[in-house]
Amino acid sequence: MKLSKANIPMKHYKYYLIFMLIACSGAFIWQFLLPEIGGRLTSWGNSRGWQREIALWNIGIISAILAALIKQNIEYMKILTFQLTILCWVLGTNHLISLLQNFSFKYIIHIAGIFEVMLLGGIWGTVLLFKFNKKK
Repeated sequence: MKLSKANIPMKHYKYYLIFMLIACSGAFIWQFLLPEIGGRLTSWGNSRGWQREIALWNIGIISAILAALIKQNIEYMKILTFQLTILCWVLGTNHLISLLQNFSFKYIIHIAGIFEVMLLGGIWGTVLLFKFNKKK
């Protein structure tokens, strides 16, 4: 099956959203089922209530991503990419600030948050938004 030029942006948004689906699912698992990992591998300590609440927010994001992927709706995908890109930048920056305030290589979740969330998710989303949202 050949991809038309109109489908090329959708393919890129799909890849990004699948990446974010995997990342949010992983975050849900460790925050909801294994909150002691967050306590050990971040400077934030253990707070099961807050970690559970963040995990539940991930369920909302996961649901929206799944809806966009199932519907194959490019407008949903663009809106989610915008939302997720902003979240990646602010959450990744939060990890960076936390790591710099109390640096330790044992804070693996902060380090992963900087690279996976801020740099990969943030930059990838930003590139998509600027590359495929130019007025023609």
